Amino acid sequence: MEKDVVAIQLPTVTWYKQIVVPAEPQIISWELGAGESAVLSFALTHADYYVMIDDAAARRCAKALGIRTLGTVGAFILAKRRGLIESVGERLELVQKAGIWLSDELILLAKQEAGEN
Repeated sequence: MEKDVVAIQLPTVTWYKQIVVPAEPQIISWELGAGESAVLSFALTHADYYVMIDDAAARRCAKALGIRTLGTVGAFILAKRRGLIESVGERLELVQKAGIWLSDELILLAKQEAGEN
């Protein structure tokens, strides 16, 4: 089993703060994973936050409850617009090489949105 690099490194960063979030009943009813449920419960009670989430069921839940979302692809586009990365396409290739499936249509749309096509 591969080690979760993020989980290993997270405790070493200074900006990280772990909090306990009580699960909101309207989130529990969606039967999502613990992480998705915690993130969405937090966002439900803190409307000024976006949630960064890619899980399809969690995104449907967020949409139904009016929670603002940002996925990995959207984060890459935003990072390029802010000059933090040079290429959305290169990042998407890395995501695919890590074993995450992305449709050709999504990749094309993301590259167009980032001005790469």
